[in-house]
Amino acid sequence: MMMRAGALKWMGAAAAVIAAAALLSNLELPPRCTRVAGAGGVSIDLSALARGQARLFCYQDQAGDKIRFILARGSDGAVHSVFDACRQCYSYRKGYRLNPNGNLVCRLCGNRYSVDNMMNGKASCVPVALRHQQSGSTVRISAADIRGGRGLF
Repeated sequence: MMMRAGALKWMGAAAAVIAAAALLSNLELPPRCTRVAGAGGVSIDLSALARGQARLFCYQDQAGDKIRFILARGSDGAVHSVFDACRQCYSYRKGYRLNPNGNLVCRLCGNRYSVDNMMNGKASCVPVALRHQQSGSTVRISAADIRGGRGLF
């Protein structure tokens, strides 16, 4: 009888560990981003950003809010910039996941965009554009334009 009670406790503990692992595997960690800063804006060197690739950046404003944005280089070499938020899904605060093959994937609805088509979106899931200026391989984004997306986060 004593052995049976011990075995039941062990099985219960094992079941709890398995349940916890299953729950944790379904959680999505916040996206990792490259932090950038600047009172008037940010300048980012994109010489290492290959065609078809995207990178996630984070800007923390004076209020302490973290605003995420994505810079991507299309297959034609053009640079695109969007907030890490979609016009439809932003209220869920999920943003996009960047795949190594250059796709953006909406963390809420699952829509996928190649870097070349990310400005168009799909259905009502459309990335929110972010203004930038480019000079050679350097992209400059004003702090005011970045802060303009604060409500998306």
